[in-house]
Amino acid sequence: MHKTNTKWMTVAIYLATLVTAIESTIVVTATRSIVNDLGSSELTALIFSTYLFSSALATPIFGRMADNYGKKKIFQAGLLLFLVGTILCGISISGSMLFGARIIQGIGAGGIMPMTFALIGELFDLKTRTKVMGLNNSAWGIASLIAPLLGGLILRSLTWHWIFFINVPFVLIVLAIVQVFYQEKETAATPQKGAFQQYSYFIFGLLVLLSGIQLFNLQLVLGALVLIAGVIALYFFYQKEKKAPSPIIPIGTIKVSAFRLLTICVFLINGALIGFQVYLPMWVQTELQLSPTLAGLALLPSSIAFILGSYFSGKLLTRFGQKKLLQLVIGGALIGFLFLSLVPSSTGYPILLIFSSFLGFFIGTGVTISVISAQSYASQQNLSTVSGFITLCRTLGQSFMVTFLGVINQRIFAAQQQPIAGYHGVYFAISIIFVFLLLVVSLERSQKTE
Repeated sequence: MHKTNTKWMTVAIYLATLVTAIESTIVVTATRSIVNDLGSSELTALIFSTYLFSSALATPIFGRMADNYGKKKIFQAGLLLFLVGTILCGISISGSMLFGARIIQGIGAGGIMPMTFALIGELFDLKTRTKVMGLNNSAWGIASLIAPLLGGLILRSLTWHWIFFINVPFVLIVLAIVQVFYQEKETAATPQKGAFQQYSYFIFGLLVLLSGIQLFNLQLVLGALVLIAGVIALYFFYQKEKKAPSPIIPIGTIKVSAFRLLTICVFLINGALIGFQVYLPMWVQTELQLSPTLAGLALLPSSIAFILGSYFSGKLLTRFGQKKLLQLVIGGALIGFLFLSLVPSSTGYPILLIFSSFLGFFIGTGVTISVISAQSYASQQNLSTVSGFITLCRTLGQSFMVTFLGVINQRIFAAQQQPIAGYHGVYFAISIIFVFLLLVVSLERSQKTE
């Protein structure tokens, strides 16, 4: 029996993360082309939300299945689904076909992302894990760095379909590496009594919740009501999970207050990240009247700083400790978002680049330390389940925040007929959320020290 080659698996994990990260951001550059070609303005929101929502729906289920049936099989299944969805996106000839393909692609991504976390937790000791996790999270920074440039280059020379086709060879490479270089310990399947019913309850509850988030963007009152219904459905699911012998979500881990705090950080920091990445380029194009290329390059400093923050997060965590570092990160990001919410709309491009890098460093550090710290509460028996739950929080944070901030942007824009007012409102809303998060982290710390 061959041993797992950790070097090749690091490459596979990184490539898998990079591909899913690029897929989350590269579509931004092609949105207008897709809408114009397929003739459906509703696609603007659906292109993002369907991918994120279906990913969120699949993530914890894949995580639970991996603990029962093995990480290798589930990782490969996620990669294959992502590959099929990607190809279908590339050959789509209508809005409904693209909508369905993005769902399949998102489900595949829901099987990939928690497995990358779980594999890092399995293959590396704690000291090495912080470095590998930081390196792996830097893929999100690199994706936001190269995706706009790559997307612009593809659209200049080819059609929008190649935005999706570009992923195919990388997915095939990852599949080959996992098949050849990953030797998982034999994991006996453990059939669960009532497993189908468990999954049905979870899917129903989360589907209602995600529908509420989507409707919130289209119809505020109805969306809020459906959102509340989703929360209630998931609460009843949680009560049933407490009695389940093999729960889909890590009930025992969720009971730990520090873990809950860290998942809140994962939720909000990732939500703030996607809000920043979506609305800063719009600001540059709308108010400063600069080209789409320069709008994409506005994220360049933040991407580089994100990579640095992710890479050095392990050393910073050792030096400052978890709670103090979280306070520093949240406080630093709060300053950056407050600046963006208060500066004049005509603020120069170089100034925006400086604060872009400032925010990138703090968000990159925050994303990495919150995930590493939360994963430390998992055991080898439920590592995939915990990783799936963390990834779910990450995806839900992105889904909810991009919708919530979109509503704020649209409402302020409609009221004042000034696009920049909407962008100021977005960053002010993120600032308020970060004030709340800073207070929660500080309160948790004070309770533990008393």
